[in-house]
Amino acid sequence: MKSAKALTGRRENNSSNRNFVTSIEFVLRAGLHEPTETDFVHAITGRIIAESKARREEDAGTIRASLIQFSEALDHGISAERLGDGISGDIAEYWEHLFDPETGHPKEEIQNEFEVVDLDLLIIDYIVMHPEFRGLGIAESAISSVTDIFGTACGLVACKPWPLQFSPSMANDPRAIEQLALPDVGEGEAIRKLRSYWSRLGFWPIRNTGIYVLSRSQKACEVSFQEPGKSHR
Repeated sequence: MKSAKALTGRRENNSSNRNFVTSIEFVLRAGLHEPTETDFVHAITGRIIAESKARREEDAGTIRASLIQFSEALDHGISAERLGDGISGDIAEYWEHLFDPETGHPKEEIQNEFEVVDLDLLIIDYIVMHPEFRGLGIAESAISSVTDIFGTACGLVACKPWPLQFSPSMANDPRAIEQLALPDVGEGEAIRKLRSYWSRLGFWPIRNTGIYVLSRSQKACEVSFQEPGKSHR
């Protein structure tokens, strides 16, 4: 299969953080051929950028996400089970815990609890910020941008909070861990803090699976009932 052309988009964040103006540049790929099941699973990379009057544009962090277009795949005769269980082990874990393999729709308990309207799924794989840009709210803005842009047809946005320094890809790479400059805490404490962070963003845990989800329909209702300039939290 020929490589697809990279598609880029830039979204500005109008708020400034300590004199920084932040933005995010997205890159994804799409196949230029008759669609197969892999064409409905999109890997998304977001380059988080900070600019200021004193300093030129610089990288502030990275966010990775995956968009699984179940609805579009069904329209092309590709079963949701094939898409959810046969493409990637990472996606299969979400498929197993969130979807009914017989119907291809969210499980009844997931539907009842989160009022899922749409079928597509957006997975936030991870977000990492460079040390000097942490604690400024930039990460939250980046997550919100990814959700708003790529989650419009998604019933759920999901993630599995796990500290990068304890992930298999990083565990044997001391240099990468050093570059992250993450707090020197144990694995249990790091997981607890990360899960607490995603909970503050409105994500809810699914039993003891380690998966957290945000309902797009419930989030929309929450926003619509807020008065301008006010928050429920």
